Amino acid sequence: MASSNKNLNIFFAKNKFVGSFESQDKIPLLKAHNECCFIGRSNVGKSSLINVLTKTKKLAKTSKTPGRTQAINIFEINNKLNLVDLPGYGYAKVSKVARENLMTLIQEYIEYRDKLDHVFLLIDSKVGIKNSDIDMLDLLSDCSRKFSIILTKIDKISNNYLEYQKKSILSLMQNYKKSFTKIYQSETKKNNGITEIQRSIYGISQ
Repeated sequence: MASSNKNLNIFFAKNKFVGSFESQDKIPLLKAHNECCFIGRSNVGKSSLINVLTKTKKLAKTSKTPGRTQAINIFEINNKLNLVDLPGYGYAKVSKVARENLMTLIQEYIEYRDKLDHVFLLIDSKVGIKNSDIDMLDLLSDCSRKFSIILTKIDKISNNYLEYQKKSILSLMQNYKKSFTKIYQSETKKNNGITEIQRSIYGISQ
């Protein structure tokens, strides 16, 4: 098992930032890699998780200010996979026009990006699923996109509350049986749950 984990870390450690794009139709022709994306509400921890998965501190820019990611950020992993960080949604302290523009960007990427193989929807375990997440689930279902859910920041809640959140989400997933794949849990300080997510993304690359 230790050898397997080491191989995963080696795989993810070979990475580079490809670019930041204001819409999916502005993404240039890239290598024919499979592609997975991370999506979630602002401040859910997408950038921090990407950095932990790739064993870097600065691949994805993190910020304590929600709503900083406002473009499609693409990272290439081991010359075999594109990992995409989409803008966070649901942040109230930006203008209505800005929110609408970001949602259009997200929707068009999810609907039209032909390389997209899997979506990881991040949910803050302290907060649970909100209406904006339901809207995203409906979009993924309408677009027939396979997705998994990652519960983030599990170190901030009790084990009992974590189990409650998982049961609640799994109950809701009965409405998305054709698209939902799995639920993961993670926290970035002690790397809990990271290896399982790495295995899943590695599988997408093959």
